[in-house]
Amino acid sequence: MLTGRLVALRPMVATDLEFLADLTNAGPVRTHVVGWDWPVTVDAQREWLAQTHRDGRNRRLTVTDAATDEPIGMTGLWEIDWHNRSALSAVKLMPGRAPKGAGTDSIMLMMAWSFYEVGLRRLHSTILDFNAASLGAYVRRCGWRIEGRERQAVFRRGDWRDLLRVAILRSEFDELPDSAEYVERVCGAAHRSADAGAGVVRQLAEVTR
Repeated sequence: MLTGRLVALRPMVATDLEFLADLTNAGPVRTHVVGWDWPVTVDAQREWLAQTHRDGRNRRLTVTDAATDEPIGMTGLWEIDWHNRSALSAVKLMPGRAPKGAGTDSIMLMMAWSFYEVGLRRLHSTILDFNAASLGAYVRRCGWRIEGRERQAVFRRGDWRDLLRVAILRSEFDELPDSAEYVERVCGAAHRSADAGAGVVRQLAEVTR
C-alpha cells in the first residue's frame, strides 16, 4: 500500500471488478483516454484481472480514497522496459468520486514509487490534445514535458485529434518542490536520512579538495 496526501495505491483485487467496469464504461473517461475498446462487463473483467496478475510487463494498481478506502480510479505501469528502465504510466479517475487534487497526488506517488522503489529512470505517456485536466496535472503540476505531437492520430467524438507525447526523467522529478515528501512516503524517513548523509559527504569532499 502506498499512501499519498489524498489517495492510496494498492494491488487490484476481485472486489474492485464492478467499480473497474463502471470506470471503463464511464462516458467522460472513455472520451479522454487514448485507447478505445467496446464497453465491458464484470464477467469479462474477471478474466482480465487474472491475465493482469500473470503479466510481467504491466502492473496495474487501484487508486483509493485514503480517507475511506473506497476505489476511485486506477493507475499503473505498462510496457515496462527493464533494459532501458522505462515504462508507460497513466491514471484514470472516476468523475464525481475523486477528491480535488487526487490526480496530481496519484501521479506524484506513482513517480516516487517508480523511480525509487521499482528502479526506473523514465516514465512516458500520451494525452489527447483537448484533455486539459491531464495536461494540467502532468505537465503544469507534476513536471512532465511534451516531447512530441502526432497529428490527427486518434478518432474521438467524431473528429481526428492530435496526440501529445509526454515524459519525465527521474532527475526532473527530483527537482520538483514536493518530490522529497513523496519519496519519503514511498521509502520511509530512512531514505531522507540517507540522502542527508550523502549530502554531508559531498560537502566534506568539496572542502578537502
